[in-house]
Amino acid sequence: MFEAPTVSFKPGQGFSIVGAVILVDGADFEGVRIAVQNLSQDFGKVAGIENIVQDTTCPSKAGTTCIIIGSTSQSSIINALRDSGKLDTSGVDGKWETWMTTTVENPFEGYSQALVIVGSDKRGTIYGTYSLSEQIGISPWHWWADVPPKRNPSIYALPISTVTGEPSIKYRGIFINDEAPAMDSWAHEKFGPKFNTELYGHIFELLLRLKANFMWPAMWRGYPYPGRSFFVDDAGNQKLADAVGIVMGTSHHEPMQRAMNEWSTTQPEGTWNWETNKSKVRQYFEEGAARAKPFESYMTIGMRGEGDGPISGSNPVATLTDVIANQRDIFKDVYGSEDGPMQALALYKEVQSIYDDGLEVPDDVTLLFADDNFGTLRRLPNDAEIERKGGIGFYYHFQYTGSPRSYRWMNSNNLGKAWQQLQLGYHECARELWIFNVGDLKPQEIPMSFAFDLAWNINAVGPDTFLDYYAALATREFGSQYSEAIARLWYEYDRLVALRKHEHIEPETFSLLKYHEAETVVSRWGGILEVAESIRANLSLEQQPAFFQLVLYPIKASYTFVRLRVTQYRNQLYAKQRRNTTNALFHRCISLFDADHDLVEEYHSILDGKWNHMLRQPHYGFTSSWMGPSRNMISGLCYVQTKEDSNPSVGHMGIAVEGTEGINPGLINEDSDRTHPSRKWLQPGVTLPYISPYGVQSRYFEVFHRGTRQFTWEATPQHAWIKLSQYEGTLAPGDDDVRVNITIDWASVPVNFDQDTTIEIVGSVDGYELVHLTVKNRRAPADFTGFIETDGFVSIEAGNWVAGPYLHLPAVGRPIGGAVTLPYGTDLSNPDTIAFLRYPFYVFTERDNTNLELQFTMTLDTHPDEFLEYDLRWDEGDVETFRLTSPGNGDLPMGWSAAVQDCVWKRNHNLGRVNPGSHAIEVRFRSTNICLEKLLVDLGQVKVTYLGPAESEYVEAESLLAGSVGSEDGLDISLRI
Repeated sequence: MFEAPTVSFKPGQGFSIVGAVILVDGADFEGVRIAVQNLSQDFGKVAGIENIVQDTTCPSKAGTTCIIIGSTSQSSIINALRDSGKLDTSGVDGKWETWMTTTVENPFEGYSQALVIVGSDKRGTIYGTYSLSEQIGISPWHWWADVPPKRNPSIYALPISTVTGEPSIKYRGIFINDEAPAMDSWAHEKFGPKFNTELYGHIFELLLRLKANFMWPAMWRGYPYPGRSFFVDDAGNQKLADAVGIVMGTSHHEPMQRAMNEWSTTQPEGTWNWETNKSKVRQYFEEGAARAKPFESYMTIGMRGEGDGPISGSNPVATLTDVIANQRDIFKDVYGSEDGPMQALALYKEVQSIYDDGLEVPDDVTLLFADDNFGTLRRLPNDAEIERKGGIGFYYHFQYTGSPRSYRWMNSNNLGKAWQQLQLGYHECARELWIFNVGDLKPQEIPMSFAFDLAWNINAVGPDTFLDYYAALATREFGSQYSEAIARLWYEYDRLVALRKHEHIEPETFSLLKYHEAETVVSRWGGILEVAESIRANLSLEQQPAFFQLVLYPIKASYTFVRLRVTQYRNQLYAKQRRNTTNALFHRCISLFDADHDLVEEYHSILDGKWNHMLRQPHYGFTSSWMGPSRNMISGLCYVQTKEDSNPSVGHMGIAVEGTEGINPGLINEDSDRTHPSRKWLQPGVTLPYISPYGVQSRYFEVFHRGTRQFTWEATPQHAWIKLSQYEGTLAPGDDDVRVNITIDWASVPVNFDQDTTIEIVGSVDGYELVHLTVKNRRAPADFTGFIETDGFVSIEAGNWVAGPYLHLPAVGRPIGGAVTLPYGTDLSNPDTIAFLRYPFYVFTERDNTNLELQFTMTLDTHPDEFLEYDLRWDEGDVETFRLTSPGNGDLPMGWSAAVQDCVWKRNHNLGRVNPGSHAIEVRFRSTNICLEKLLVDLGQVKVTYLGPAESEYVEAESLLAGSVGSEDGLDISLRI
């Protein structure tokens, strides 16, 4: 996607290649010849004419222009051009997977012009061929996402010469972790009972068009029995992979090129045990090595326990040492040397601990580290490991089945976080092998494109160029007309899934009562859905299937999912309060639940059912187990009996205020004299959070019905400067609730006013209530610059305030502002010399034991003896150093299970006594793998919610021009990015 253009669609800039004969040596690699045939068909899809393919060993004249494709090692026609001096291949000679595209005048007798694609090796030539396909208008996803060709009858070869360099990562591939019911059922319906060459042909072509070269094949066992086995399901699978240029391996728990289903279908349960069944297991390994010998393979070595569990035995180091020694002996017997085939040891889960405990691994074996199954790298190489002959790689998840809760439905990966972690891996020299678990493959189109674009060119996407990347992707798939709008949709989708994975969201996750949290999340989803729907309506019928799959479905399904969760929560809350509208929400939940199903059915119906069964992973109904539900289910819906009145002491009119569900909502208070209005211990149930000139400038109360008779109501504020969005109204039993927004005319409020005020609400039948609101008309000093206390807290989004040596990561983390980190390459030899990030703020509240919560992007220590640390300084006091993570009972840190679902580490620090006035927090990172998202100073009023309060207001001194103020040992953050 980012290669220099080699074709044009305007005449006069080059020579026409529509219908030009494609010349390829019949002795060239089979994969090259397959790619050339696909290129010919691609010309037919774009220009309406398939280019004739001719074998150069028996050519026949077919025109005056031609396209010549070949590898330097196999193509006689390429060698002839080089020997004649017409083609300089020095730019690709000896390189890894590199190609050159150039034009040559009078290449041979009878041809006046040629477009030449020459590759350094098999895959280099294939990538060059598919690059031309992409440039003429064929998306790599043309089959998988039904992206239509960019039809144009005129295509011209530009008179340039360009070399596409070696990839950033040597081996780049996927693991299809094909849990039922989606990909399994789809594949069985479309391709038969086995994952055969017809199916894998599509997968291999996709990988090559994305410039990938590696795969762990589908391997799930049990449905339908006996499950997947790439090597025996179709005898042609491995041969096809080798022919087209895909290097095959087997997953982290399937050693020696054997699918575990091959063992479990022939051997009794419990026999996969090295200590008790060594000879049989060794024979199994030998058969795998012998079968793989003719093909380009990347052997997984080592051994895990049965069912992808820990290895059996009391001494795992000794057991794995013996396993590997035997496997090396097998390679020596089969291949002639212990390092005959490429080999990788997957340091997955407990295997990493076994390695760190002393397991010795031969130097030519690739150490394949892993993430925590949720996109956070757990280990990277030390200085000695970087020098290993076998190099370093890692196994990374875009989908996962396991603890603490699976995520298998659709793409829920924050690619900003993925960018940060993949960059970390690259810069710490994990560059040999990258494997991405893509689950059912189909829902992961965007993450796969992103991952392989980075693996090919690590600089393809920068920390602040995500919108540019998405725009380029959208232009490739849909053309330029809506590319910027689609890019914004993808970007906003990415920022929203950064909040929490779909399957981890429960009805109570986002707060309804505090900080408008749930409403804001739903509104953000609804906003991008509206744009997506409008774009879809204006696309051609040919483009709509791809747009539905790549853009609309993920957004609409997410909106429906989150809205249903919030509606479930609202239904339960309103039921507590005995609102009549409870029942409307009950029916709305059912409607949204059905809409979720209908949307999947729409997915299944497009293109006459081409993608039937995809995206049907159940995503409602998780329990305390990590296991996914077998069928969608929602629970906890409530229904109120609206045919009867409430107790007379309660009455028909109900009042609810922002921030609280009420005191014993829905229950009878026998002290009825205290309920009209609510007084004493009941008063907090009708008391709003206070309001000041800083922060949120509105509060609300709601008038609702809890009886059977129509009534009118009237609201009267205590002061004229308390403004209401509505002062009176009528409610019938079936009407919606009324929300009344409260604002303050601050210009009319007395200076330094700080009192409780009331709003009287009177109902015409039996209602009477007083809503309480404290109004604090307080102001920061005119000479202060920084953040101002809001509602009893100071909240700062770190990504909005970046200065000095620090780097803004706008696409990382839960806040809209992103996160801040140190750039890769920062000199960490003496971290005490790194500048502090300084956050000045002003408070009005006096408080003891004030808490500071720092929120960090979920990252982990990646070296056994080096810890992620940060420094904290409060009000110019002593510098204290803290670890980001604390050791846990297992191989992951304390609190990981909750933090990995929250997508953030929360670290609390006691600031002691805080007096009114100005203060400053300073933070310094001692690692490039620390990303700060948010700072929250709790002055006693922070309400516990999932995301917490929005950012506090930032003011500048009246005499200070916009800009930043520096100091010798810190930085005042006073320039908003």
